[in-house]
Amino acid sequence: MTSIDSIISNERSLSSPSTFPITSASSPSPSIEKTTSNQHKPMLYIKGYYYQLKDFKKNKKIKFWRCAKSDCGVLLHTNLKDEFIRYSGKNTDYKHLPNPTALGTRDLKLKMRQRAETELTPLQQIAEQELRNGLLTSDALANLPNIFELGIVQSRIWVMNVLNVLFSLSRSWFKSYSTKNLPSTPNSSSFVIPDKYTRDHLDRDRLLLHDSANPQFQFDSSEDIKISGRILIWSSDIQLNLLFNSERLHMDGTFATSPPDFSQVFIIQTIRHESCTPVVYALLPGQKTSYLYLFNALFHHAQIFNKTLDPVNIMTDFEPGLTKAVSIQTIFRHVQSQGLSTTYLNNIMARNVVKQTMTLALVSPSHVQLLFNELGQELNDDERNEILDLLLYFKNYWMRQISIWNVYEIPDRTNYYSEGYNNRFKKRLQKTHPNIWHFIDSIREEVHTIHDSIQQINSGMPPRTNRSQTRTSERRIKELYC
Repeated sequence: MTSIDSIISNERSLSSPSTFPITSASSPSPSIEKTTSNQHKPMLYIKGYYYQLKDFKKNKKIKFWRCAKSDCGVLLHTNLKDEFIRYSGKNTDYKHLPNPTALGTRDLKLKMRQRAETELTPLQQIAEQELRNGLLTSDALANLPNIFELGIVQSRIWVMNVLNVLFSLSRSWFKSYSTKNLPSTPNSSSFVIPDKYTRDHLDRDRLLLHDSANPQFQFDSSEDIKISGRILIWSSDIQLNLLFNSERLHMDGTFATSPPDFSQVFIIQTIRHESCTPVVYALLPGQKTSYLYLFNALFHHAQIFNKTLDPVNIMTDFEPGLTKAVSIQTIFRHVQSQGLSTTYLNNIMARNVVKQTMTLALVSPSHVQLLFNELGQELNDDERNEILDLLLYFKNYWMRQISIWNVYEIPDRTNYYSEGYNNRFKKRLQKTHPNIWHFIDSIREEVHTIHDSIQQINSGMPPRTNRSQTRTSERRIKELYC
């Protein structure tokens, strides 16, 4: 069959993809299917995307729903019967791929969970029975855990449900007790931090590293960085030593855990002995200059320690050079702009070609051109013509700069360390947007745990073993075209 390269060699270049609205006034109302989350909360499924209930309109006659992917921002309105009214908000483009197999796998897991909660049948047997009855496509089966692990997964869900009930019974008592010992909650970012909240959990050593609103923390900088808002940085001496001696850093910001009057929590982690350890917590305002201010403060303390902050590798979702995520989003935007969304959802062969295009970032650069030329050879002529413009765009734009977006040689290809820790830290806080005193108390407790973890690592504790799914994925990537 004729290669993709020869098919598109005479086509003219495409411009960068434009955004594509989800729907227009003349578009038919999308089909809605109802389901529930793992916490038994209502959800809607529309064209490969999940929506969570956000709120009701004041008159209680309209429901507001948001895309379940927290950073997506797409909103829609329904009536009380969950019938579609319209999309709303400024965001009219999804920031992630649809998952046309998600509804089947979610319903399958829901049936497993319901049976596990009401029957005495062994969990592994329930998993195997429901999997056979589900009649899922091969695409959907690929997104499920191994059948021998499904029973273990459901067991964990059941245990967590029991623990959540016990926790909810004790939370109200604990909350009423703990809030009596906290200072009054400030109404802005201008407040005085008591000495107790500048020290560690044992009330012994310094923990607050920098406070941009406190003159005693000021430092000389070659750059005149102006910020609007307050920056607070926490890191113990033990953590700073790890930071200044680390060659690999992971950085990420999380917004749900930031206290009021601050935009985000920015966390820096080091990789040492293949274990990931948080070393810096910072509360930042929303400006980009706050990142410059943060790192200038860290450079200043590196000089105090007679060290340098000069890592070899940095992994962060904010790093412009990390274009794998950017390229994936751009490819999908191109799918939208060319009117290929329906093809992507309904044609599994075409969908596989689009996914294969995205995964070129994970293979050796020496194989990228060969694999790209082979894309779509299993398609018929009509299917190939449908995705021709997408492949032409990828060739004319991304294939000219492979070294920029290919991450084959990078030891850490994703920011899973940071994303996983953000989830852990959110559980530590037990709420979104906690007040500042609860936040600082949680930092103090967390750093105390981190010190224990560092001691274990220094004592020879082996690194945490990756989950079976992670190990399998890493092994497959390494085995590709070796």
